[in-house]
Amino acid sequence: MSEGQTRGARRFAAHLDWSGSSLGAPDQWPTALQVVWDLVLACPLPMALFVGEDHVLLYNDAFAEQLGERHPAAFGRRATEVVPEIWDESHIGSLFDATMAYGEPFLDEGTEVRVPGSQADEAPILGHFLRTGSPVHDDEGRVIALLHIAVEMSSTLDRARAVTDLATALAVAVTVDDVCKVVLRESVSAFGALSVGMCLPSPGPGGWRMARRHRIEDLSPDEERLPLIWAEVADDLAEVVARCTAAGEPYVSEHAELVAIPLRARSTAAVILVFRESTPLPRDIAAVLTAFTGLIGEALGRAVVYDAERSTAELLQRTLLPPSLPQCDEISIAARYEPVSEGTVAGGDFYDSFFLPDGRLALVIGDVAGRGVMAATVMGQVRSALRGAALTDPRPESVMKSLDRVVWDLDALWPASMPLGSTRARPGMAFGGELFVTMLYGTVSPETGVVEIASAGHPVPALLSGRFSRDEGNPRGQLLDMAVGPPLGLSGHRPTHRLVLEVGDMLVVYTDGLIERRGEALDAGEARLLEVLADVPPSSPRSVAQLVMESMVPVSGQEDDCAVLTVGRSPRGHRRAAIVVPPMPESVKAARDWAREQLELWQVNEGDQYTIVTGISELITNAVLHAGTESHLTLDLDTGVVAVTVADSGNRGEPLLTGGEAMAVRGRGLSLVRAVSDAFGAHRTSAGTTVWFEVEVSLTNAGVTVGDVAG
Repeated sequence: MSEGQTRGARRFAAHLDWSGSSLGAPDQWPTALQVVWDLVLACPLPMALFVGEDHVLLYNDAFAEQLGERHPAAFGRRATEVVPEIWDESHIGSLFDATMAYGEPFLDEGTEVRVPGSQADEAPILGHFLRTGSPVHDDEGRVIALLHIAVEMSSTLDRARAVTDLATALAVAVTVDDVCKVVLRESVSAFGALSVGMCLPSPGPGGWRMARRHRIEDLSPDEERLPLIWAEVADDLAEVVARCTAAGEPYVSEHAELVAIPLRARSTAAVILVFRESTPLPRDIAAVLTAFTGLIGEALGRAVVYDAERSTAELLQRTLLPPSLPQCDEISIAARYEPVSEGTVAGGDFYDSFFLPDGRLALVIGDVAGRGVMAATVMGQVRSALRGAALTDPRPESVMKSLDRVVWDLDALWPASMPLGSTRARPGMAFGGELFVTMLYGTVSPETGVVEIASAGHPVPALLSGRFSRDEGNPRGQLLDMAVGPPLGLSGHRPTHRLVLEVGDMLVVYTDGLIERRGEALDAGEARLLEVLADVPPSSPRSVAQLVMESMVPVSGQEDDCAVLTVGRSPRGHRRAAIVVPPMPESVKAARDWAREQLELWQVNEGDQYTIVTGISELITNAVLHAGTESHLTLDLDTGVVAVTVADSGNRGEPLLTGGEAMAVRGRGLSLVRAVSDAFGAHRTSAGTTVWFEVEVSLTNAGVTVGDVAG
C-alpha cells in the first residue's frame, strides 16, 4: 500500500468520533491493538479490525474495494449495520461472535457469500472467499478486537471449475474440430482471456493454422455446429508458436499479454495461444496449465486418429449415395443422411431416386444390417442392381423379386470357412447366411400424383397432408396403413400399396435408425415422429427433411445411421437454378445480380427478393472469406418457398483465411440470415459445408399461395 493510501486510512480513523466507543480514540488503545492496526494499514491484502463488542468496523483500502460504494460511510460503523445480509443470513456473524466470546481463531475456506453491489439497488453478487479471524487481546488477556482477512477466491475457483468442465466436455468430443471447440470455449473462461487461439500444423509445408474465439462472442447453437474457421498464423505469432513448441515449455511475453502453451498429442503438435490484458499471471495458473495440457493432449491424440478413420468411412458411405436427386415441375425431392455418432465405420443405409422410361419417378430407401466396409459395399451393389431391375420392369413386385436373387447371390459369395464370429473374420467382413436387407421401393407419377409402393421388411412411410387433404378430414401427419413383406433374400409376398399425393402433400420415408432407440418400443419412436410431423410448418421437402432429422436425432448422439427422403407435390411446379461462384470478392456482387435476375424471372415479389438477396450476400461473403474454394449457389422455388443453398468444398484441416479475426464476422452474418429467413440450417459433409435458408414468398401473378395448399 502506498504512503498516500496509508495516510488516507489513518486520516479516516483520526477524524472518527470515538466518544461512544468503549476503547476510546486509537492513541488510547492498548499497545497490542495499536500494533495490529498499523499492520492492517501496511498490508496489501484486504484486512479489517472489528473493535469491541459492537464490532466497530475499521479497514484498509484493499478491504474498501470489496465494500464498493458502502465505503467510506461504512468506516467506524457497526458491522451488523454495514453488511447485514452477510452477518444475519450466513454463518459469518456467528464465527465472529464466537471468536470475540471465546478467543478462538477461525479459518473459513472457499465460502460462498454475498458481496455488496456497487449500487444500492443492485442485486448482491455471489463470490467465494478465504476468510480468517484472529482475536486481539489487551494487557489483561481479554479479547478486545478481531483481526479479519478476506481474500476473494472466485477467479481461482472458476479456473478449477473450468478444468472440471473441460474434462467433462472432452469426454464426448470425438473429432479434432470438436476438441478444439471445447478448448477454445473453456480456455477463455479458465484464463480470463480476451481471446484464445488453437494452433495446429497446417497441411502445407512447415506452416501453422489457428482457430480463434473471443470473449465477447456468444455463438448460437446453429453457429456452434459449424466447423471452425482456420486461419494461417501470422509470422510474428508463428515464431512464438515454433519457439515454445521446440522448447516444450510455455512462453509468456514481457507483460503477460500473450501466453503460449505447447501440447503434445501423440504424433501431432499443438499450441494454445492466450491473449489477455497486460497484468501479472495469477500464481495458481500453473496448476491449471498442467491439468489443461494433459487433458487436451490425450483428447487431441484420440481425435486425430478418429478423424483419419472416420473421413475414410464417411467418404465411402457418401460416395455410394446419389450426388443429387431428380426434380421436375410437379414433384420435388430432398434427402438427409446422418452417420452414426460414435465409431468410424460406414453404415448400410441408402436412398435413391431416378426417372423411369415412362416418365415416372422411382423412389427407394433401404438398410443393409450391420456396419463396416462390406455393409457399405453390399449397399452399393443392391442400389446398382435395383436401378437395372427398375429400368427393365418398374413394378414393385417385380423389382423386389429381382433383388431377392441378388441378395441370395451376395450371401452365397462368402465361404463357409469364414462365418461371422470365426477367428479369421472381422465384424462386418462376412455374412455366413445372415445377410439382412430391408427396403422400401415405389414409383410416383408427376402428372397424377399416383404412388405405388411396397415394403420388404422396412418401416412404413408417413404422409404429411397439405391443406386440400386436411379439408377432406386427413390428419396433418399419419403412417401409411400398408402391409410389410419379408426382407430381401427371403421368399414371401410384398403387397403393393397405392395412394394419391394431392397438391401440397408430402411423403416422408426413412430408415429405422430414425425411430429406433435402445430399450424403447418401436411404437414410441413412431409416435414421436407423428408428433414432429404434426408441428411441421408449410415448407419444402428440403426443410421438412432437415426438421425431421434435427427433431428425431438425439442430442446425446445417434445410435445408428439414418436417412430421410421427402417427396412433395407442388401446386406451381418446381423451379431450380444454380451457378458456381469463384472464391473472389467480386463474386459476391455477381451472385447477387444473378439471383435477382432469377427471382425476377420467377416473378417473386420485390420485398421478398430483397430478403433473399441479402441472405445470399451474407452466405457468399462467408464462403469467399472462410472456405477459400469455389461454392455452389442453388435457388429452388417450390410450393411458395424459395430455398437458397450455398455449399463449399473447404475440407476440414486446411487454412481457409489469411488473418484470424473472422469468427465474429461469421457469427454476425449467420445471425442476420437466420433473422431474415423463415427456416435456416447448416450441416457438414466429408466434401465441405452446406448452409441453406428458406423464405416464404409471394408471386406477382400468383393465384394460389403456399398457405392455400400446404398450410
